Amino acid sequence: MSVRAAGGVGHYNPDRCAGVLVGSATGDALGAGYEFRTPPTGQAEMIGGGLGPWAPGEWTDDTQMALCIAEEAATGDLDALKVAGRFLAWYGEHPKDVGIQTSEVLGRAEAAADVARCAAERFARHPGSSAGNGSLMRTAAVALGALGDDSRLIEMAMEISALTHADPVTGEACALWCIGIDRALREGRLDGVEEGAKLLAPSRRDFWCERIEEARKRPPASFTPNGWVVTAFQAALSAVWQTPVPADLPARHLQDALQSAVKIGNDTDTVAAIAGGLLGARWGASAVPARWKAMLHGWPGYRASDLARLALLSAWGGEVDGAGWPSTPDMTGYYVDAWYAPPIAVPLDEDEGVVMANVFGVANVDADIVISLCRVGTRVPAASQRVEVVLMDSDKPADNPNLDFVLDDLASAIATWRDEGKRVAVHCVQAERRTPAVVAAYMAKRNSISGPEAWRRVAAQLPGARENPAFAAALGRLWPGRPKTTGQPT
Repeated sequence: MSVRAAGGVGHYNPDRCAGVLVGSATGDALGAGYEFRTPPTGQAEMIGGGLGPWAPGEWTDDTQMALCIAEEAATGDLDALKVAGRFLAWYGEHPKDVGIQTSEVLGRAEAAADVARCAAERFARHPGSSAGNGSLMRTAAVALGALGDDSRLIEMAMEISALTHADPVTGEACALWCIGIDRALREGRLDGVEEGAKLLAPSRRDFWCERIEEARKRPPASFTPNGWVVTAFQAALSAVWQTPVPADLPARHLQDALQSAVKIGNDTDTVAAIAGGLLGARWGASAVPARWKAMLHGWPGYRASDLARLALLSAWGGEVDGAGWPSTPDMTGYYVDAWYAPPIAVPLDEDEGVVMANVFGVANVDADIVISLCRVGTRVPAASQRVEVVLMDSDKPADNPNLDFVLDDLASAIATWRDEGKRVAVHCVQAERRTPAVVAAYMAKRNSISGPEAWRRVAAQLPGARENPAFAAALGRLWPGRPKTTGQPT
């Protein structure tokens, strides 16, 4: 495994890279409990259940198969035959749920070299029923392994789709979605599938341009049932495109669009997983609500941070930076050499269940939830659950495009966890800017005080706290001065 310069973040935006897998898995877990059942009338939640049955926050076979692809892409050499071998190994572990078509193919194959042949034979036997959505649901991982190379994106998307779904229309759908993810990640736009349609064979362009236009005009709820790959594609695209982007917190579009995807009904986990890969590529993993991220887990014993690691390695060609991130178990040695300071772990005066820490002090905190605002290793602190959130110590807007959303979301998440009786530790490297800003956001929301006042109270309790102008401005925007209210905290 090769190495990048210390502190490097790779050629592609790391938050958006992580968002591809984290966003897809989030949609999957959110939709799992509603699969082929009555869709929610209110807000969808990670309720678990479904066909697995799945635990709350557990991803399904949609993400499990995507991880088979991502594990291969993370080596720096995405190879369809090796992916086939990973599919067979996964199938051999008897997963809770497997799609009918995928099960038929993998059940007949004895070795990796047999997989694509078995899929082709099934297509020959059943040409009218071999275009299910089971390869589109996992294709987001393919996009990460070939970013910036349209020809390879299309080639790999079609080849890996054909491992289980040999109908050409499934490969085309996967190719278009991968182009869409590429454009969302590299260029920040959600219309890349239109560009992808122009890259297909001339005889297929009109078909897909018409389907894409339907997704733009028809309401999401019209795309059901959605077991057919084309309808699943349209359902996901319609949910993404027709869900408004909030003017105040644009990154909230990710969760709003996932809600729209689940409410379409029918194959809810798959449609939301497909949509989540595209949404995560555009908005980043920092746009995934912290409460959802904390719940997210699944085969093979991974959590959201593992998905982020695989996504980064896939996009970086298997490389790590000079500190060994994102693969190193422990970043402490790197931080000792670069920014050592005495350990800090300060309980908040107003709520001792919230602890402010630096990277050297957080390991000694007895907490149920640890919120990491800086790069950390893969080793999770004992008896705690860690949520990693991208928040750069920078006052440049481009470095924290989701700043307002992140502060507002973390404030809400901490309040919810505290209501549940959970102890929460918040840390960055030095506990100077990021940590006090997040805790001030919680203070402002919890106590209905202004952001500037919350900052002053937190800074008075935390040695070395220093104001970041961008964070201060965000606190003021989100929680401007207003009279203090009584009753239940918001």
